[in-house]
Amino acid sequence: MNEVICPRCGVRMEFISEAETTNNRKVIRYFYRCPACGTKLTDSEIALERADNTVLIKIRK
Repeated sequence: MNEVICPRCGVRMEFISEAETTNNRKVIRYFYRCPACGTKLTDSEIALERADNTVLIKIRK
């Protein structure tokens, strides 16, 4: 994994993933967060949506 430096304060950022689930949708976000100032940089996002008998997968980089 590459080291990412905060553009705001110069501290090494942490790589974090979080998941959010609602009725028929699940979103997984991957991002870097600075432990010093809280700045976030989005890496990617995956969204899974269920409708009828189908599953839609959206990937955003």
